[in-house]
Amino acid sequence: MLAYIKIIEVLALLKPEILPAVRDAYSELVAEGIMSKKRMKIYFAQLPGRTSVKIANDGNFDAKFPGRSSASVTHDLSEYPPVSLRHPNVVSGGDGMMKPVNVEDIEAALAEMLPLIAREAYFTAALFGLSSRHLDGRQKKRNFEAAKKSVDNSSQYFRYYMNRICGIASEVDAEGKKVKGDAMLSLVASIHLNEAMDGYIDRNKKGGDHSLSLAYVRATILDLRKKVDKQWVIWIEDQIKWIRTNPGVPPNGKRAGVFASISRLPSYLDHVLICCKAGRPKDYTPNLAKIKVVSYYLQKMASSLFASLNECAERETTDQQYAANVMRMENSYFFTQSVKQRGLEFSTLFQKQITGASVICKQSTDAYLGWMIKREFKAMHSLFSNISRIRKDVGDADVPIHVPRAQFVRTLQKESSKEIMKEKIGVVYARMEKHLSESGGLLPVAWKALVKVLYEWFGRWEKLSTSCYKFILEPSAIDVVRIAKKSASGSASSRRIEGKSSDSKHKLVSV
Repeated sequence: MLAYIKIIEVLALLKPEILPAVRDAYSELVAEGIMSKKRMKIYFAQLPGRTSVKIANDGNFDAKFPGRSSASVTHDLSEYPPVSLRHPNVVSGGDGMMKPVNVEDIEAALAEMLPLIAREAYFTAALFGLSSRHLDGRQKKRNFEAAKKSVDNSSQYFRYYMNRICGIASEVDAEGKKVKGDAMLSLVASIHLNEAMDGYIDRNKKGGDHSLSLAYVRATILDLRKKVDKQWVIWIEDQIKWIRTNPGVPPNGKRAGVFASISRLPSYLDHVLICCKAGRPKDYTPNLAKIKVVSYYLQKMASSLFASLNECAERETTDQQYAANVMRMENSYFFTQSVKQRGLEFSTLFQKQITGASVICKQSTDAYLGWMIKREFKAMHSLFSNISRIRKDVGDADVPIHVPRAQFVRTLQKESSKEIMKEKIGVVYARMEKHLSESGGLLPVAWKALVKVLYEWFGRWEKLSTSCYKFILEPSAIDVVRIAKKSASGSASSRRIEGKSSDSKHKLVSV
């Protein structure tokens, strides 16, 4: 390189028009020398994450090291195991899928090679006089492009192997087959590239060759980031296509449970966190919400889950009496709880979706609980709805004229004795158990909400009964709550007994 200096000085004075050709010749010299394919092969083969395969004497790196990511850790969303709200940190059957990506190669290559690329850009700019301070903006831009073209050629094999190390599937192997990319590795590489960018900013505003060389390195990093981001985004779009097929959701929507796509998202998020923390200090946590591409597309995938949920709830074949509401409340609840269980990082990132899910859950739960109570307490609901309507028109004193007291008392005696109430509430609980899946974890929460609604409704009915007929409603709203709590605890106890009985039978059979 140093031998070129005197030649360039003479040519710059005599024939400046041939300088572009000289730059091209110089960059070829560098590409065939210190930045040659052979040297780059040896360097990248000796990085910390190297495989046990040794380079052949002919330097056939492509055949021996196919992308350095042959053990891809990327899986489709459909392949991740579903999670449980009861045991958020235990992923059944997913241990083998939660392998971290190998980031040592990326860290080492960026730490060692980017300074070398920066020095090459600096030398090229200085050698060919491309960053004189007196130049105008247009000329500076042209000179930057000239330096970029030269250094791009000089460092072509660096970028080639960095593509491979970052899991980019834009190259072919020795047999001409396209190398499959690793979207998870690309995601992690994007974060590391973003961090590397911080070291190549001209904070002191030195300008000149120094500034131009830093600008070139930033352009190199940005180019790599575009590629890794594109690959990860393609993977996200593929997952969204799968989500929109509504896998496993029955046509009528009954007992759909937690959708396969929604139950698997938390496993994927766990894997993302494992991979982002690979090779980092124990207390490191990536701020994914601050990385625009990552934040935008993870939110886009989460939004597609709710688009799928809405589509399933509204289609013609879905039972609209209760199945649509059960679908919405169960899946929105599961999404909210499973994301919150994964810590503040994901709660912050998915704040918009969590807020929307909470609204969906409340609206659908209110509708479902109202339907359940109206269905089981049909006569009482009809009676008090009629009384409430009449009362607004004529006042408390004249209500018995329109609904005679004898008729009112007869209906209550028939529909609201303690025994009948126990039976009806027991039926409601059994029906709720049937509608809600165990994996959704919503039964205890939904039942608690239903007991609250029962208390509110019976409380209103008590007041109407007292004010219009001077009749004390039995059982009272408080009694109804007690009956409901006993029904739930009784059912839970019977399930535990049945569980123990089945376990004992299983042990006997095993013996």
